[in-house]
Amino acid sequence: MRLHRMWGAVFTLTLALALALTLTLTSTREARAQAIPSSNPSETPLPAEEPKGADAYEARPPAEAYAMTADPLIDVKRPRSWNEGPARTFLATTLDVGWTYLRPRASLGYGRPFGTWVGIDVNPIISGSGLGAYGGLRLALPRFDLRAGPRYFAAFNRDYLNPQLSYNRIDLDSTVGNPSRVITYEAEAEVSLPAGPGDIVALGSVSYVTGVPAGQLVFEETLHVIVAPPLVWRARGGYVIRFGSSRQHSIGLVAEALDVPKRDDSLTIRVGPVVRIVLSRRVEVRGSFVPTAVSPDHIGLVGGDFTELGFRYRWATE
Repeated sequence: MRLHRMWGAVFTLTLALALALTLTLTSTREARAQAIPSSNPSETPLPAEEPKGADAYEARPPAEAYAMTADPLIDVKRPRSWNEGPARTFLATTLDVGWTYLRPRASLGYGRPFGTWVGIDVNPIISGSGLGAYGGLRLALPRFDLRAGPRYFAAFNRDYLNPQLSYNRIDLDSTVGNPSRVITYEAEAEVSLPAGPGDIVALGSVSYVTGVPAGQLVFEETLHVIVAPPLVWRARGGYVIRFGSSRQHSIGLVAEALDVPKRDDSLTIRVGPVVRIVLSRRVEVRGSFVPTAVSPDHIGLVGGDFTELGFRYRWATE
C-alpha cells in the first residue's frame, strides 16, 4: 500500500510539472513579463528593470511601450515585479492549495512584499491530520530569509507515543490515548548563493517542542519526524537550476538531515526533487517530493517532506 501511494504521488507531481511547462511554453509573452523576486532565497530575486524610487516608478513608460497587452495572468497597470515601487507598509497574503492541504498566510510588514521586508507572519494550518496556527517575526533580504515564532498543532487522530526503538504507521495512527496537542517554538534561516546556471540553496532550523507528557514522544506534523522533546535540529542543502526567459523557473535536488538529541539513533535523511514554475507574478506551480532515505522509523510518506504539490497565489497592497 505504501508503494502504491508513493508511485501515485510521483505520478501526480510529474503530471503537475508537465501541465505547468506546457502553460509556460505557450505563454512566452507572460514569461518575459515576469521576473518575480521573493523573500525565499531559493527563489532568487531578479533585478527590477526600472530605476528605483517612487518618482522613477511613477514616471515609468506606459505598458504599450513594452508591447504588452492585458490577459488573464498579466495586468499591465501593475508593476511587472513585486520588487518595484517604493518601500512601504503593506498587507500581503499567500494562499497555497494542493494535494491534501490548504495553507493561507497573512503578512504585515514594511518594505517590498515578497522581496525585501521586515514584519509579522500569521497563518492557520489546515490539513487532513489536524488544525493549528503559526505566528512570528520575519526578516527577508535578497538571498536571505529569517523567521522565528511559535506553532500550535492539534492532531485529529495521532496520540502521544510511548517510548520504543522504532515506530511504524500503525503505531503513529493509534487512537488509544488522547490526541496530541503541541506547541513548537522554531527559528529558521534560509540562504542561497549563485553558482553556474542556478543556485546553491541551504536551510537550517532549531525547534523546541513543548506540551508533551513526561516520558512520551510525539509526531511533529510540520517537521514530519517523531520527537523526544524538546529539541530538534534540521539542515538542508541542494542545488536548483534556473531556466526561462527571465530565469524565473527552477528545478533541482535537495538533501536534508534531522536529528532529535534526546532520542537514540534518531538521524533522519531525506533526498528528493523540488520544482517551481512561475505563471505570473501572482500565480506559481510548486512541488516538492523529498522522501525519507534513512530513518529509525517506518511510517511511509508521512515521514517525508512532501509539503507542496499545487498552486500558490500571492496578493499585496500596492
